[in-house]
Parts: sequence; C-alpha cells; structure tokens
Amino acid sequence: MGFFQRLFSPASARAELLEELAVLTGRNQGLVERLKRHAPMTAPNIKTGVEALAEKEAGHVKVLNSILADNNVWSKLPEAALHDGSNNWARLSGDLEVLGTLAADLRLNAMRWESVDDGVAATLLELALEDEVRESELRKLAMMCDAMALD
Repeated sequence: MGFFQRLFSPASARAELLEELAVLTGRNQGLVERLKRHAPMTAPNIKTGVEALAEKEAGHVKVLNSILADNNVWSKLPEAALHDGSNNWARLSGDLEVLGTLAADLRLNAMRWESVDDGVAATLLELALEDEVRESELRKLAMMCDAMALD
C-alpha cells in the first residue's frame, strides 16, 4: 500500500477522528470539573443549576468514553484552566465559553464522522444539540450573578 493510499484510507480517517474525539472528551471532562468546582462558590439557587449541568455533562463524557472504548482509544487528559475568574459571573462566563466551543466542535466532528460511521455521527450530533440547550441554561445562570461583585 502506497503512502497516499494509507493517507486517505478509511482506517486512517477513523484513527484521526478518534484522536480528535479523545481530545474533545478530555475537554468535556475538563468542563465537568470546572462546573463542579464553580458550583459551591455560587448562591444556592445558582449552585443547584450548575450542579445539574455538571451531571448532564458527565453523562456526555460517559457516552464519549464508551465510543472511544469500543475503538480501544482513551480520552486525553483535560487541560487546566489558566484563570477561573475573580467572581461568579466571570467563572460561569468562562464555563459558558468552554461549553459553546465544545458544542461547535462536536457538531463539526459529527459532520466529519458521517462518512466513516453514521452511528457515531448521530450520537455526536445529539450531544452537540443537547449542549446548545445547556448553553442557554448556563447563560441564564451566569446572568443571575452580579458581574461587579467580588467574592
């Protein structure tokens, strides 16, 4: 098999997509950790919402890890945040940014999976759509925080 055949073979495309999915899974795990870390710092009514979002995102991590495990791939470690924020609004706004980027990357990844595995593509698209709804929930929670208040 020649270089270009290996480069453009379905097996190499699948391996590349699995590598990207491993990175996305690690980023999703990082979001779960951020949400769990930030929830106790907020007011009780906001804390409940952030904890619920963290649990829902933990479910996404389980789904993504099961896809990876079926292909004998492990998720990448989440990257630590450089700065969490000096108040609840800044922390939740940072979480919102991570969630939005993750949802967009899941949508793009789902589109790329369509030519390799329709089942994985459908699962990723479903997760991305759920994340879009969660973006709205997290945005509402962040708006409940006072942007000028220092902790």
